[in-house]
Amino acid sequence: MSTSKNVRKDMNEFWKAHSTEATLNEMMLDSNAQQLSPIDLQEVLELIPNIQDKSILELGAGIGRFTSELCKKSKQVVAVDFMENFITTNRINNKNATNLQLICADVMNLEFTESRFDIIFSNWLFMYLKDNDIKMLTSRLLKWLKPGGQFFFRESCYGQSGGTQASVEMIMN
Repeated sequence: MSTSKNVRKDMNEFWKAHSTEATLNEMMLDSNAQQLSPIDLQEVLELIPNIQDKSILELGAGIGRFTSELCKKSKQVVAVDFMENFITTNRINNKNATNLQLICADVMNLEFTESRFDIIFSNWLFMYLKDNDIKMLTSRLLKWLKPGGQFFFRESCYGQSGGTQASVEMIMN
């Protein structure tokens, strides 16, 4: 059985191998990402809580698909991803956002003050964590949320992504 530390190491190696150019196709692990992304964005943005003038923590921010939209209305966005090339692309994609802080870090190593965020948003993160990591991270997230704050987590991988040879299942076992 693999440990949480080994899984994160494997995930890091997987993403380094599958995100050399930090493109939308690579981030979504789908060769049809250009067609899927607008539909996916609209679906998620219709479901998220009101972000107007809110302080948001975005976990697994990637190249900034959601970061851009979150920055348009929110007071502040702290966007985190563990892949430096994704953070670099996010920075380029959101170069005019004055309310954005980008952090390259493993979510399991983050530290924030208590009651800092109104909303914690994540898209496709928990599926990459072991159960004990999810429990530990959730306890931290609860501390980082302001009273009355909200989580918005989305996990949507029902099957293997199109056009991608590597399988996340292979890494998680």
